Amino acid sequence: GPKEAYEVLADKGAELSRKSIPKIFHQSVYAGIYIGFGGMLSLVIGGGLADVSQNNPTIQSFVFAALFPVNLLIIILTGGVLFTGVSAIVPA
Repeated sequence: GPKEAYEVLADKGAELSRKSIPKIFHQSVYAGIYIGFGGMLSLVIGGGLADVSQNNPTIQSFVFAALFPVNLLIIILTGGVLFTGVSAIVPA
């Protein structure tokens, strides 16, 4: 329930606040790099579908939308730290 979810967020926030500044900086830099990687992946592959999208214009948007979340998956799997996540868990 909501109480358990809050307790999990509070525990994660406490764990993050105990990490050293260089560790958080390192995780944040890599998270930013992964965001850039996912954006470039989406743009290069989605943008390369101009010929295909002449017959079906929505395919280019679909491919972009399907590839962009790859960066978020990489960030979750590697333990990256993004500002949005920190703003949610540290105040808890």
